[in-house]
Amino acid sequence: MSPTDDRRFPMNAISLPDCQPPSRNAPMRGGAPLVFLPGLFMTCEAWLPLCRDMGLGNRLFLDLPGHGPQEDAESVTRDLASGKWLDPMLERIAAFSGGRAVHLVGHSSGGLVSLLLARRAPDLVRSLVLVGAPVTGHRDLPRDIGAAILSHDLAGRWSLPMMWRLGLATRGSFERALTTVLPREAAARVPDDMRLALQHRNPEAIRQCGKWVLEQDATANMAEIAQPCLAVIGRQDTVVPPLHQLKLLRHLPQAQAQLVPGGHLPLIEHPCTFSRALRGWLALDHAPRMVAC
Repeated sequence: MSPTDDRRFPMNAISLPDCQPPSRNAPMRGGAPLVFLPGLFMTCEAWLPLCRDMGLGNRLFLDLPGHGPQEDAESVTRDLASGKWLDPMLERIAAFSGGRAVHLVGHSSGGLVSLLLARRAPDLVRSLVLVGAPVTGHRDLPRDIGAAILSHDLAGRWSLPMMWRLGLATRGSFERALTTVLPREAAARVPDDMRLALQHRNPEAIRQCGKWVLEQDATANMAEIAQPCLAVIGRQDTVVPPLHQLKLLRHLPQAQAQLVPGGHLPLIEHPCTFSRALRGWLALDHAPRMVAC
């Protein structure tokens, strides 16, 4: 039986069929504001096509630590060790929303960060949508040469800047690099603005964020996160396997899953299906309610 066989999934894992993306979806108006977080080695530009097609105007983009412009590796390492980096994120969210609770939408490592934000400031988070999100770092995730290099200070510090320059040099090299996690036709849809933004990021600062992600384990505190949570899981995700993502259902009091076609980036691989899942989630009430202990 394959790891993505439906018989292995819990009953509250809902499967969605695929469809062709329309040229434009009807705008979404009203409702709680949204905050989008991209994954490791990505910038917020990855979310732009989806937000434009869905007509999502009331939204904020937040980059992961080390992924913003003019960040240095030493400061990122220090902030990640102290945990203080969450507070500026929460201040930006509160300023953006006027103190209203927001929907957090996090991809991959951005989903892990969303869990930390929801636990730190429960009154500021209305719900979570986690896409291809890990709940631990090294433990029971696929181990590959990339993760080994990332976590090794000597090899990573020397090799990542070189791979960074080569992978971002041209549109063609960028798409070839993306095919490690995306089908070629989907890689062609990734905005070139993300490549241009990454050219101005510090690869060592991003590597320090990656090392931090590999050391995390959010499972011990997830029972404290009472907000409703939707896990959007690509059936063929090889970066964070579906069975790993379904741990959310066991640890979070109000979690459910939707299985969608594709791999680690369903928002880019199958944008119509993903936007339909997100629209359906945002249409729900998500009113705060007590959860029995």
